[in-house]
Amino acid sequence: MTDTPARALRVLIVARQSMVRATIRRLVAGREDIIPAGELASISDAGDMGLSPPPDVVLAGWDPGNADDVAGLDALEAPGIPVVLIGDMPAPRSLQAALRSGVRGFLLADTTPEDLSTALHSAYHGLLVLDPLLARTLAMAAQPGTLAEEKVDEMLTDRERDVLQLMALGLPNKTIGHRLRISEHTVKFHVGSVLAKLGATSRTEAVTRAVRQGLLAL
Repeated sequence: MTDTPARALRVLIVARQSMVRATIRRLVAGREDIIPAGELASISDAGDMGLSPPPDVVLAGWDPGNADDVAGLDALEAPGIPVVLIGDMPAPRSLQAALRSGVRGFLLADTTPEDLSTALHSAYHGLLVLDPLLARTLAMAAQPGTLAEEKVDEMLTDRERDVLQLMALGLPNKTIGHRLRISEHTVKFHVGSVLAKLGATSRTEAVTRAVRQGLLAL
């Protein structure tokens, strides 16, 4: 018995920057199970665009810290269009806020076209989809005592300490990866883990908390 082919989904691409929209477009290009349904610069416009038929899924390159994008999700709630976000590793609290706003999934920017397709179809069928690294970060953030200052020093791994030190220098993930001889994808995971353990919503806040707790000397 052969598997039934997945229904082709009409996917609307949303991202503020044209370069990001082009990157997302390349991920879905040439796939028989995904039909492009247009592109927009802002998720806030998606509810008023009047596409007929409406898209099955919105795939948004989204900045988790942008309040306008959070508000824009409300416009899609009434017609029930699932939204899947794709971008860099967000802070745990930003990810939690996005999920509370009704987002059906969040994938990291280096996801494969195959994983993206699976996620979009899963979201369309009502499932919550998260990159495994994001799921682990959320789980860590929810652990009792994670934010206790006296325990953070023991909870940080040696590699997380290395990443934190380079974060304090203001280095981007790619440069941190070169310095530590690890992939940028791995750096993103460590940054997310450090944010979760420090209870921070941004890299700057993480460094500030680390200094206050004596984990960094600047």
